[in-house]
Amino acid sequence: MRAPTLHNPPPDLRVDDFLTVHHPHSKLRPTVQHFEDFVRDSQPKLDPSSIPRRPWEPFRSRIDFEFAQFALEAALNNNQIDRLLKLIGTISTTPSDFSFKNAGDVKGAWDVASHLSTSFKTHTFTTSDKDGQMELTFHYRSVFEWSLRLLEDPLLAPKFRWHAQRLYKNSGDAWDRFIDEPHTADTWWDTENKLPPEACPLGYEIYADKTRLSSFGTQKGYPIMARVANLPSNIRKGTGFGGAEVVGFLPIASETKEGTKRFVALKRVIWHDSFWILLQTVAEHAKTGYKFRCGDGVERLLYPFIIMLVADYEEQSVMALIRGVNGLAPCPVCIVPQDQQSILGVQPIYPLRQHSDTEPHLNDRNLNKRQLETIIKPMGIRPIVNTFWKIPRMNVYQAVSWDRLHAYHGGLFSDHLFVQFQEIVKEMGKKTMEAVNERFDLIPRWKDMNHFSEVCSVTFTDGTKYEDISKVLVHASYKLFKPAVAKRGHLLLRCIRRYVVLDMIAGLEVQTESTLRRYAAELVNFSKAIQIYHTEHPDKSWNFPKMHTHQHLIQDVLSKGITKNYNTKPFEKMHGHIKSIYADQTNFKNIEDQITRIQHHTSIAGIIQGHLDAYDGFFSTDQPKKTPSEDSITFQFGNVYLGARQAAATLAKIEQAHSDDPAFTRFRPRLEDFVNYTICFGAVRTAAQGAARHNHTHQIVEARYIKVDYESQVDWTLLTDHLRCNPSFQKAPRYDHVIYKVDDNTMGFAQLLFVFAFLFQDVQHPVAMVRFLDIVPGRRSNADNGMELFRVRRSPRPIDFIRATSIVRGVLVMEDLNEEGGRSGDSLLVDTVDSDIFIRLGALFTE
Repeated sequence: MRAPTLHNPPPDLRVDDFLTVHHPHSKLRPTVQHFEDFVRDSQPKLDPSSIPRRPWEPFRSRIDFEFAQFALEAALNNNQIDRLLKLIGTISTTPSDFSFKNAGDVKGAWDVASHLSTSFKTHTFTTSDKDGQMELTFHYRSVFEWSLRLLEDPLLAPKFRWHAQRLYKNSGDAWDRFIDEPHTADTWWDTENKLPPEACPLGYEIYADKTRLSSFGTQKGYPIMARVANLPSNIRKGTGFGGAEVVGFLPIASETKEGTKRFVALKRVIWHDSFWILLQTVAEHAKTGYKFRCGDGVERLLYPFIIMLVADYEEQSVMALIRGVNGLAPCPVCIVPQDQQSILGVQPIYPLRQHSDTEPHLNDRNLNKRQLETIIKPMGIRPIVNTFWKIPRMNVYQAVSWDRLHAYHGGLFSDHLFVQFQEIVKEMGKKTMEAVNERFDLIPRWKDMNHFSEVCSVTFTDGTKYEDISKVLVHASYKLFKPAVAKRGHLLLRCIRRYVVLDMIAGLEVQTESTLRRYAAELVNFSKAIQIYHTEHPDKSWNFPKMHTHQHLIQDVLSKGITKNYNTKPFEKMHGHIKSIYADQTNFKNIEDQITRIQHHTSIAGIIQGHLDAYDGFFSTDQPKKTPSEDSITFQFGNVYLGARQAAATLAKIEQAHSDDPAFTRFRPRLEDFVNYTICFGAVRTAAQGAARHNHTHQIVEARYIKVDYESQVDWTLLTDHLRCNPSFQKAPRYDHVIYKVDDNTMGFAQLLFVFAFLFQDVQHPVAMVRFLDIVPGRRSNADNGMELFRVRRSPRPIDFIRATSIVRGVLVMEDLNEEGGRSGDSLLVDTVDSDIFIRLGALFTE
């Protein structure tokens, strides 16, 4: 991963500078940029001439399109559309632009606009067995043709990336490579190496999974979705124009014969035959290239390729045509024996799968079925030809990608580690269960995290809830599992801590050499912790695929970028739209015809809406531009904004209102001291000004909401924390904790008690009254062993003031209760809330 030597480095090279090495086919030289100049996803300025002047066409008017779009999004059926139009017709005073009279008019408008996006087609498979013939229909649209519609759009085309890059950051001693997007990883670079110099790779991300459409699961759908990997992540992972779209619905055979060998084989044959229909043009043009004039006016020689297959383990087994969890080699990527899946290494221990290991045997006509089975069964492969073998420059076993949602949150943790935890707590009795639930309920609320008052006997279908439980489980419960009295529980928590560290590293928005090295080491640590736990509790087997597959995460990152690129979560969210269409806009008969028609309309609406957004941004005079109010500007102090402001109050009133709170003792003189020694220190003052003095009538403005912008330690982007210092936030007191800057080289921890702004020498100053926290070094008890807890304690320093602008970000702090549930005097910093705090606290406590 080392960068090439720069023969002519810039004279002002600095630490934290960025180096971009472009693929030779781009004909661009390596570029070095200072930290402040480095911008990801920079795109050429939009050319106003490329924006359609009537972006709603072929709809008759903008209001026609917006009504049709509303009816589509609201899932109105024909009767509802007719009724709504009748109501509109009776109250409209200017109907000239609104031409719809009934649902047929709306449908006709969508039909006229159908050319904007690739339409769905059908292909029928006919199979027969002893019970007769069976016809199955595949609804699809060519992935290649669908992507060309995106590429020909003049607004979207300039945003495509065409050439691989390798990115590096100067650490002072070396250039350290980092990876995020697919075009910054190795597969894109290696693919481009194999193409003609004038070629442009066109990459696809393909997803498939079966889902329940009806509440009782009797009706199912099997959508295939696609994204174009050349587009930036904020576009392709979004829900608008350029994001993922449904490109097919796989046929679902009757499940009355489920389980028979012939039926299992038939389903997989139909699956792969369907995918060949979907991807045939991709395979054809991957051989010869395809010249196409893109929406930016440039003619390019496109070489399509599939960079990743996104799916859960069960679907990956179909994609790779392995025999699944019960196969002798259950991993879709390597040939690990079934009974060795719990043993993990820094590098994969077993050989990686290759087409050449299997394909020749399946094509060997000299082998009978029994001989073929003898050869391929130990490999865990099914005797079916894999469609992806036909696609040039694709290794299906490398394309299948590790899925964090199902492998970790909805798999290794939810189905195994957490089940073990619940089992242990239940065995320990009602008192322990109540104690665990109480400790979870006492965890302070935190933005974007679910709060739980009961965890000991619950199950969820949402992987995010399991993720949030895992983040705080060790902190909340470790005191209840001391090694001397609950050895099994203690050993399990050590496994869970190792798992959570793996999960945090796996989810990083940027991966570097150091983070991947740490992940490799943690894999081994986790494997060892599991073996120790297994020795204590041998009844639980850890030989299952989701225990093993993260062995290949590092290779996935190096070849395809960060795990967010191939997480199934964004695709699964799209299942909700399909379910809504089924429930609200179909008659529950021939549903694929109806769903694909509405999906096609959704694609068209996305294109037109994208054009309208661009049009409004340049030409519309109807929408007033949002400008910050003078009041909001007054309370914006650099990276900190003070909100939820209370009415201005005098110092005397503040002291009176908090007369029973020791934190406000001598509030006014302490504030004067702070102003003199912090705000006025070093300032040039005249003799007439003297020291700061605030009489009882001096007013301040309390703020109960604090918005803090800060730079991510992971991907160097600007992030925002939303903090509260409120005696009654959602009917409960909330006083958040923060990391603040003591000086240029030192960080501290504190709890917000009172935040306000005051006017001094005609300048507003933001101030926070805080309770300081000191770091408690080392382990405190045997229960801490292996938990890696970051502990703090109330400082003996008196409550005092800090500049609010010194706040770096918030930090979740929870009380470290003793075994009986009483206060120990210590608190724990939760380092697993998000990736920034994970890296930030790790660095602070290492120092």
